[in-house]
Amino acid sequence: MKVVISTAGRFHLFALARELERRGCLERIYSGFIWRALARESVSRDKVTTFPWFRTPYMALGRSPVAPPRSLARWLETMSCVAQDAYVARRLPDCDVFVGHDGAGLATGREAKRRGVRYVADTGVTHVAFRRALLCEEFRANGLDYPAENESIHQRMIAEYDAADAIAVPSTFVKQSFVAHGIPAAKLRVIPYGVRTAHFRPTGRPSEESFRVLFVGGLSVRKGARYLFEAFRDFRHPNKELIIVGSVAAEVRRLIDGVRDLNVKFLGPISNAALPPIYSSSQALVLPSVEEGLGLVMPESLACGCPVIASESTGALDLFTDGREGFVVPTRNSRAIRDCLQRLADDPGLRMSMSRAAIAQVRALDGWTAYGEKFLDLLERLDDREPIAATTTAVAAGGQMRGENR
Repeated sequence: MKVVISTAGRFHLFALARELERRGCLERIYSGFIWRALARESVSRDKVTTFPWFRTPYMALGRSPVAPPRSLARWLETMSCVAQDAYVARRLPDCDVFVGHDGAGLATGREAKRRGVRYVADTGVTHVAFRRALLCEEFRANGLDYPAENESIHQRMIAEYDAADAIAVPSTFVKQSFVAHGIPAAKLRVIPYGVRTAHFRPTGRPSEESFRVLFVGGLSVRKGARYLFEAFRDFRHPNKELIIVGSVAAEVRRLIDGVRDLNVKFLGPISNAALPPIYSSSQALVLPSVEEGLGLVMPESLACGCPVIASESTGALDLFTDGREGFVVPTRNSRAIRDCLQRLADDPGLRMSMSRAAIAQVRALDGWTAYGEKFLDLLERLDDREPIAATTTAVAAGGQMRGENR
């Protein structure tokens, strides 16, 4: 089997490329990043084609200390998908299956189908209509206007959902959002992400003198900043601290005023190499997102022995069992997060048992191997022209079954 992949960035698609190359199935992967940013992904150079003319400047704008014109950023974002998609469609190599990531697969997917090649749309987020409705509601609840999104990319993604032979999603939560908007369950396959266990592993233990709560990611309304701060404020411990790793969106900066008298530290974005010691020295990672495909910080944290407290909207139920490796709490519920933090603080033995279970759970996934196996199974079924309804039905019926969706 020959597989071609296209993504505007890196995302989890390079993990897929690595797994497919190991199995002799990767024909080529196209990316909007320059090779220097992709070299660490461990995919052979001759299997990678870069198209950096729009995505690279778009990413550079995001790092600029001065806010760029919104129209320029939006244009570059759109072109990073549209232009690359057109480029790949014109040069699509001989293959059996084409996998296109959000917004960057429509023209190529249609060209693939014209040739009799199967087309898989890969998405890391909930259905765009579901996402918009959910976030509009959350922004209003925070007294904010929901910022205009890239409508051009959204319309392309909806067209991709329709054109694809199958849609790969990372969690049952994402699958349910698609079914709620009319996508047949038989078209969807839940394939949760993995983690680089060679990199993410325990490097130490948390201090017994303090209780460190960790958040990793871009802190925003979507990521549940309000619920994180409320839970930390109400959680009781004489020496508690909250570590924020990542950027902070302007929309939540006003919330910071409410925790300035608490021990909150903002480290800003840091490299992947620096993350394992921070995970390992924390008593709990909190991911209270209102909407998320599947937060990669969760398997990273678990791999380092740090229990996770996550909302139901993060894909957590596809990664670990509530009460064993961490806690899965109702979305938008700071009290539930607070109670879980309190349990861990009051019962060090529980935290230690969860830490051991977390490490064992991630080791059972064998890095990204389980992810690669499940994705290859989907591709083989499509390539054989077999219906995938039986498999996706099993996922739907067994969404809570760890053996199917881990």
